[in-house]
Amino acid sequence: MTFSAPTAEQQIAFLHDLQRIFEEGDFSATYKFALLMALAEIAVEVGDDSGAPETVSLALVGEKFVELYWRQAAPYKAAQGTSGVLSQNRGAQAAVIRHVDALHTLSRGNISVARRSDKWRQATRAVARIVQNMPLHHLQVIAGVQRPFLYNYPLTRRNAVELKAGVVFNLRKFQGFIQQMARGAWVDHVRLNDQNRKILGSKDDLAAFMFGSARADLKAVAKLLAGIQSRRCFYCDVSLGGPGVVDHFIPWSRYPRDTAHNFVLAHAGCNGDKRELLAAKSHLERWIIRNDRYRDDIGGGLSFVGFFDDLDASKMTARWAYRQSVGGYAWVARGKREPIDETYLDAV
Repeated sequence: MTFSAPTAEQQIAFLHDLQRIFEEGDFSATYKFALLMALAEIAVEVGDDSGAPETVSLALVGEKFVELYWRQAAPYKAAQGTSGVLSQNRGAQAAVIRHVDALHTLSRGNISVARRSDKWRQATRAVARIVQNMPLHHLQVIAGVQRPFLYNYPLTRRNAVELKAGVVFNLRKFQGFIQQMARGAWVDHVRLNDQNRKILGSKDDLAAFMFGSARADLKAVAKLLAGIQSRRCFYCDVSLGGPGVVDHFIPWSRYPRDTAHNFVLAHAGCNGDKRELLAAKSHLERWIIRNDRYRDDIGGGLSFVGFFDDLDASKMTARWAYRQSVGGYAWVARGKREPIDETYLDAV
C-alpha cells in the first residue's frame, strides 16, 4: 500500500484533536502527558515522513517512560528546606515512580548504570504493562468518548501499539508544540496537586527540576571532548585558550534530550552567536565524521556520568531537525548564515 504525507486539512484536524485532549481529557495523573511526549520522541528517533503507519513496541514505550520519570523520582528540594518526591497522581503515588525509584536506588541515580543492570528489563516491562493498562486506554478519551485518532484501542497487536497512517508524520512535524504543551500541563498538574504544596512552598523552580537539561557533569563532558578536539573549538577550529563551553549540536530548545554524541566543545563566542540555530553543512559533516570515529570513546565515556549513549538516535534526531528546517538558515560562523536545502539531508 502506498502512503503519503497528511494534507494540510488532515494536519489541522490532528492538531484540533490534540487540543481537545488537553481541554477535555481527564488528567488524574501525569501518565498521559508522558505518553504524548514518549510517542513524539519515538516518532523523531525511529520514524520517517512517509505518512506510513508505525508499529511501536510497548517495551520501547516503557523505556521512554522510565527516562521521562527519572528526574521525577528524585526528591525535590525547595528553597525553604523542604524535600520529598513529588506526587504524580491525585491519589496514591503513581506506580511508575516505584519502579523508577528502585532503579534509582540500584544505580545511585545514574540511568546509564541502571540500563546496564539486570533489573532494567524487568522494570521497563513492568512500566510497559502500566502504560498499556492506563494511559494507552485513557489518552484518547475525549469528553468521555474514545476517539482513536492516534492508534486503535483496544490494541490490535500484543505488546505493541500501532500508530495510524499520518500520525508519525504529524508527531514529527509538531514535536516541539507537543513537547511544550505536555511539559507545561505536566508541571501545572504537579504544582496544583494538594499533596505537593508542603514540598513546593510558595516559590519553586519546578519546570527546571522536572525537565531542565540534566547536565549530569559538564566538566566531564568538557574534559573528554577537549582531548578529542585537541583543545580546539569545534566550529571555528581555533585554540580554545580556556575551558570552552559545552554546546548541544542539535540545540536543546529544538530537541530537549541529552545524548552523549550531541555535545561539542566550543568558544563561548561561537556558542553564543549560534544560539538556537542549526549548524551549517560543513559543521554537520564534521560532526558525523567525529561521531563515527569516536563513537565508543564518547558514548562509553559519557554514559558513566549519566548521558545517553545512542548514536543512531542522535543521527535520526539530526536528520529530523534539518528536514524540519529546510528553507530556513543555518549558522556558519559569527555573523554568517546560509540557507538550509535538501542537500543537507545527504550529510546525515
